[in-house]
Amino acid sequence: MRVSNRFLYYQLIKDIDSNTEKLFKLNNQISSGKRIERPSDDPVGMANVLIYRSDLNAFGQFSRSIDMANGWLSRTDAILQDVDNLLGRALELATSQASASATADTRNGAADEVAEIKNQLISLANSKYGNKFMFGGTQTQQSPFLNVTSLDNDVATISSSAPGSPSNGERYINTTDKHIYEYNGSTWQDMGIPDNGTGVVVTDQDKLYVYDSSSNDWIEEYKGNQGALSVKIGKTDTIKINLTGDSLFRDPQGDVVMTLLNLEKALRNNDADAIRTQMDKIHDSEQVILNNLATVGARVNRLDHTKSVLAKAEADTTERVSDIEDLDYADAITSLQNQQTIYQATLKSASMITQLSLADYI
Repeated sequence: MRVSNRFLYYQLIKDIDSNTEKLFKLNNQISSGKRIERPSDDPVGMANVLIYRSDLNAFGQFSRSIDMANGWLSRTDAILQDVDNLLGRALELATSQASASATADTRNGAADEVAEIKNQLISLANSKYGNKFMFGGTQTQQSPFLNVTSLDNDVATISSSAPGSPSNGERYINTTDKHIYEYNGSTWQDMGIPDNGTGVVVTDQDKLYVYDSSSNDWIEEYKGNQGALSVKIGKTDTIKINLTGDSLFRDPQGDVVMTLLNLEKALRNNDADAIRTQMDKIHDSEQVILNNLATVGARVNRLDHTKSVLAKAEADTTERVSDIEDLDYADAITSLQNQQTIYQATLKSASMITQLSLADYI
């Protein structure tokens, strides 16, 4: 077959360009440390790398969520321990003032301290983590608890009209004028508007209402809900991080708020029997707090375990990405040396061929 000079030079340039491109590619790989620089280098490998990188991004987000949840639960744990300490102090006061040696003056002084304990507890119940109130369920942008300055006697209901067939001493709140009315056996007596912050239990709802003088209205003491705040800590795994205020501070098995309000009231009334009754209620409230502390501890343990699993999964995935994407330097250097030899041989061969003349064939 006759080979023209034009074809000869074309083939020489093509071979030199091909070898140059291979050298350039190997040099780039060694400089970057990556075997795959573009999808065309290894389409299947690049597809797997993209999947693994997506997993790594998800692991990072889950890890940040776990850190946030851990912070929230650690704050909750500290608050519950503070509440438990406050209840312990309230129990000390109740125990000392339930004795026969206590007087009306000592009990009134103890009532002042119990009132401060209650104020501290309400402040803790209205705690925030970041910009969210912690114990209002999903109502995180308003304080969940109103403070009760004093506890009045219970009322049967809140209604625009008086209950039918009332018993002597029965009370209700009129929704029209917001006054409390009490039945004296023959007529309903207007007890007037109470002081701001006065709390009463509405028995037909089993809820504590607080009078707010600024709005001239009775408002539920707990303004939150029972909604759960959950955090995603895995592809199919979530964890509830919040404790709702009604289940924590108003649990029927141990109502922390009502116990302190009733203890203060018993102390001011100089009622030793009522004080002793509230001592048992304090024990019940402490048990509720301890049960919730156990719940928080279990959730923290779960988060710690999940974070450990995520860390291992992240390390394994990173290793798989490295196996696919990263360059084997020993092989790359050997390939580069071989390619340099080929390139030099190609140049020498091209030089020899292009120097041939008609005289070489004579």
